[in-house]
Amino acid sequence: MHRFVQLLQNKDLSDTVIYHQAKRIVADTIGAAYGGSQTAVFKAAIKSKNELFGEGKMPIWGTNESTDLSGSVFYNTLAVSATDFDEGHRKAAGHPASLVVPVAIMLGEHLGKSFTDSLKAIIVGYEAGTRFSYARYPEKVDTYSTGRWGAIATAASAAYLLELNTEQFMHALSLAFVLSPGMQGGSTDVSTGSMSKEGVAWAAQSGLQSALLAQNGFTGPYLFIDSYDDIDVEKLLADENDDWLIKSNYFKPFACCRWLHTAINLVLELKSEHQILTENIDSIDVSIFSRAIDLINSNYPDNMVQAQFHLPFTIACALLFDKVTPTEICEANLSNKLINQLIDKIKMETDDEFTKTFPGKLGSEVTCRLKNGAHFSKAATDAPWDATNPPSDKELFRKFESLAGENAESLWNKYLHSE
Repeated sequence: MHRFVQLLQNKDLSDTVIYHQAKRIVADTIGAAYGGSQTAVFKAAIKSKNELFGEGKMPIWGTNESTDLSGSVFYNTLAVSATDFDEGHRKAAGHPASLVVPVAIMLGEHLGKSFTDSLKAIIVGYEAGTRFSYARYPEKVDTYSTGRWGAIATAASAAYLLELNTEQFMHALSLAFVLSPGMQGGSTDVSTGSMSKEGVAWAAQSGLQSALLAQNGFTGPYLFIDSYDDIDVEKLLADENDDWLIKSNYFKPFACCRWLHTAINLVLELKSEHQILTENIDSIDVSIFSRAIDLINSNYPDNMVQAQFHLPFTIACALLFDKVTPTEICEANLSNKLINQLIDKIKMETDDEFTKTFPGKLGSEVTCRLKNGAHFSKAATDAPWDATNPPSDKELFRKFESLAGENAESLWNKYLHSE
């Protein structure tokens, strides 16, 4: 545990490239929050704001509402996660920025810190959460919900901004670990459309509270990493001097679970390359890793959260609209007859090789069969906008603009060009 905290405290933060990447992640994450603030998930949750958190001066992105520090972290994180349009990291198998960006920005503002200080806190928290998630023994992972490990990330970000010493930092992380959401529902929560989704809002709040408590002498079982047999300590500490993990994240071009992105992209490529018209499609076969199929609980999604994890629904949207954004993942499309007709033509099967390489790779193969007997196939193991093929700033801005509306340009410049 001591070595892990020292790793986070001592890694070199002088590389200027990392700050531009962190700013891209901040802007993309806040864009996701603006989109998420318009969802039924968010609107249902914010009705309890005054009872849960009360009034305050901390802003809630995408709204005219404000609340206290803890409430702003909760609601901003919830908004980021609501549309599943937020970035992530393959090693984390989840979404570090959805937690660390709201915590670092809100706590930084609360403490009067500079934007650069908040960026550093984001980088440190991103590293902590991603390393911790990656170091779990895969055979012992019963859910990939980000909330399971996300409080580790936010506690590290908060600990950095609070300038905790090594011992306090250790207690902040250990408290975050024992107080994290258990996420016992696992994939069932998302496949049925639970509004709690991956539990990131609760994890973010828990991590923040853990750091604030540790600052004032509240202690946790700080040797938990040393004695916790679900963590590979060597993996946790491996490559201590490598680049910060935030530089190898992925962004999302589609507003749905990342596990679905490879298959969606293959469908769009096949449609474009072969000029396929939806009315000419006879069937679509998708071979994919088993976890993606486990997310599907019914033939047609019943609500918007369920739709974000429903591969046939998202493929149907891609075929009809050539994109999958919150505009397509909407209430009206749940009863769209053309979408349901396409869903009926999609068949999925588990591929053993793709399952073996998950979650490091998101392998999929798609075969589209036409009514005239022609058929076209394509396979890939990497999703679009991955670390090896990142989007440009212009591409990210177009995504941001679609979410943030008329204030997009000023907001984008505020975060991407701030010091």
